[in-house]
Amino acid sequence: MKFKCSEIRTIMQGLDEINKIDLPVKPAYWLSRFTNKVVNEAKAFDTVRMKLIDKYSEKDEKGKPVIDDKSKEYKLVDREAFAKEFEELVEQEFEIDYKPVKLADLGDVKIKPVILAKLEKIIEI
Repeated sequence: MKFKCSEIRTIMQGLDEINKIDLPVKPAYWLSRFTNKVVNEAKAFDTVRMKLIDKYSEKDEKGKPVIDDKSKEYKLVDREAFAKEFEELVEQEFEIDYKPVKLADLGDVKIKPVILAKLEKIIEI
């Protein structure tokens, strides 16, 4: 199954929520395995994201990226170049060998629609 890096954050939020629910053992197992794979992809994404931030941000006297006190965002020297490379990063695709879990296999548990929306690619309705 293919995913874009831009989907990682949303999927992770949905997984955080659904993994708190007491699910039947079989779908719980497969969702747990999928979670581990997505966490690895998220780490790889974040490593490259931080390299971009380091490349384009203002630095303090210790050479660390500077965060604006008001906006709580990194102060970028070349926002346009950063945005171009970041867009290229979030459009990257990766593949995870995973067969979607069927909603019916989750049993009678109540799952908020917002969680299902975040996990629409991995839970078959």
